[in-house]
Amino acid sequence: MIDWREAAARAAAKGAGRCVLLVRHGERPPIAKDDPTFGETLGLTAAGRALALACGRDVAAAGRPADWAFHASRYRRTMLTAATVAEGMGRAGAPVAESAEASLPGLWIEDMPETHRSYRKYGTAEFTDLFMRGEATGGYLPIPESTRLAMDWIGGADFGARCALVVTHDIFLAALMRGLGVFPFDSRRWVGFLQGCALFARPGGGWDAEYVVPDKAAWRCAFYQ
Repeated sequence: MIDWREAAARAAAKGAGRCVLLVRHGERPPIAKDDPTFGETLGLTAAGRALALACGRDVAAAGRPADWAFHASRYRRTMLTAATVAEGMGRAGAPVAESAEASLPGLWIEDMPETHRSYRKYGTAEFTDLFMRGEATGGYLPIPESTRLAMDWIGGADFGARCALVVTHDIFLAALMRGLGVFPFDSRRWVGFLQGCALFARPGGGWDAEYVVPDKAAWRCAFYQ
């Protein structure tokens, strides 16, 4: 496990190759249980904005903030998170590209209405645990398949800069990091806000993956905050 400053320092090191930092958005207001859009228009809370600014400052402190490009799911909270991290890096107004791959349905969902039916049928935590253990997909792609698709995308994408921040959603990150063997997420140990996966390109090909968090002293979080 590394924190944002460590991830940024590794990305900024002399001779470093590509780095892709995929993270969950900042804290947002609660999503209504009957909202079929999964809170598409929700923004960030004051705490969510503050943490995103702090993460951006950590990247800037490590050096080479101009090396970063910004991408996000089409949801308002993800776009705002990327823009706020850029602001914390001293790059307010930097463009944030909308990423279809990191959005909903993105590369992880095969049938979005079916995912909603599965959550209603089993309960949110119960179905998530079934999915994480590979016992049910319920509209999601199986984790090995979605992990392969995600890594193919990351390996072949032109993000517009040597380093990329991609802001996405917790379920995607939990599946990706479980698929890569980074961390065995379940409903008792979940992906927190501004937590995610730091990917560093190896000189000979392939990627090293690390679980990245804003604060290693307080990295555990509640399920579906």
